[in-house]
This record gives sequence, C-alpha cells and structure tokens, in this order.
Amino acid sequence: MKIILLQDVKGVGRKFEEKNVADGYALNFLIPKNFALVADKASVARVKQLKEQSKTKKAAREQEINEKEARRLEKHLELEKFRREQHS
Repeated sequence: MKIILLQDVKGVGRKFEEKNVADGYALNFLIPKNFALVADKASVARVKQLKEQSKTKKAAREQEINEKEARRLEKHLELEKFRREQHS
C-alpha cells in the first residue's frame, strides 16, 4: 500500500515521504495512529499544505531564535562594557 508519512517512523521513512508498506502494517498501525495517510490525490494536496505550514513555522522559529540570540549578545556586550568600566 502506498502511504505518505506524517512524521518520522523508524525503519519506514521520514516525515512527508511516500512509501510502499504492507497493507496490514498501514491499516492496523500507521493510519490509526495518525503516522501516515493513504497516498491519494486528496492526501497529496493535504501534505503539500502541511509542508508549507511546516516551512513557515520553521522559518518563524529560526527568526525568533536569531532575535533572542541577538538580544542575548547585546546584553552580554553591555555587561562586559559595564565590568570594564568598574575595573578602570
């Protein structure tokens, strides 16, 4: 059975990959636990949407991390400047 993984599954594949697996494995384990969808036109379209959402969230997370790191570095430099002034 052809499926699309919704998350990484050890021994099967990574998130958003299309894979062929045994029918029983797909119907009894992967699909009921929401690890995969049957690969048809509707699910392929849904997975494209999920990929785009995932990319958007990842970009927002990276931007937030970079902003936090910049603020942390700025505070660190201010603290170092203050310490140098105290020792002078």
